[in-house]
Amino acid sequence: MLRKLSIITGFGLLIACSLLLPSYINNPEKGVYLDRAQGQKAFVLLNKIRKDPNAYSERYGVSLRNIPPRMPLVWDDSLAAIAEHKALSMAMGGYYGHVDPQGNGINYYINKVDSIPADWVLDKKASTLDALEGGAPSGEMAIKNIVTDQAKTNNEGRKVILCEGDFNSALTDVGIAYVHGTGSTKYWSYTVVICAPHCRRVKRLK
Repeated sequence: MLRKLSIITGFGLLIACSLLLPSYINNPEKGVYLDRAQGQKAFVLLNKIRKDPNAYSERYGVSLRNIPPRMPLVWDDSLAAIAEHKALSMAMGGYYGHVDPQGNGINYYINKVDSIPADWVLDKKASTLDALEGGAPSGEMAIKNIVTDQAKTNNEGRKVILCEGDFNSALTDVGIAYVHGTGSTKYWSYTVVICAPHCRRVKRLK
C-alpha cells in the first residue's frame, strides 16, 4: 500500500475521486475553499498528541492519562483525497455528518479507492474510520476539539484519531482535510480526519 502515490496510482486516484463526488469542487463565488496548510498543521499536532497524550491533559482540561502513547500516523495521499472530497461535500452540500445525502458513510468511499474488508462496508452508512469537526478556526483547533470531544459524541472521534481500543489500535495511516466555509454554510470550517490500516487488504481486525 503506497504512502506517497506514484504517477500511475495518482492518476488512478484522480479518476476514482472524480467518480465519487464530481460536483464538489472549490467554489470561489461562495468562498468555500480547501486549505491544505491547515490540514498539515492538524497532522503535525495530532502526532504530537499521540506521542504523549497525558502531556495534553492539563493543557486541554481533559484527562488523557489512560490513553497509551501511539506511533506517529503516516500521511496517506489517498485518504487525504477522500477527506478533502468529504469536507468539500459537507461545505457545499449543506449538511454535516458521517453519512452523506446519498446515504453513504466514509467506509463506502474508502472502499471505492482501496479495497477494505468486506464486513466494513456491509452497511453503506458505516463510518468507523473518520472523525469530523465543524467550525474550528484552524486545523490545530479542530484536532483539539476532537480530542476534547467538544461535539459531545462520546469521544468517538478521539478514539479513532488516538487509536483507542483494539480495533483502532491497528490504524496507522491518516489523511486530513480542512475546508473554509462562509457565512452561508452551516459552519465556518469543516475538518475531516480519516485513519486506516496501512495494509488495508486484511482480515477483519478484532
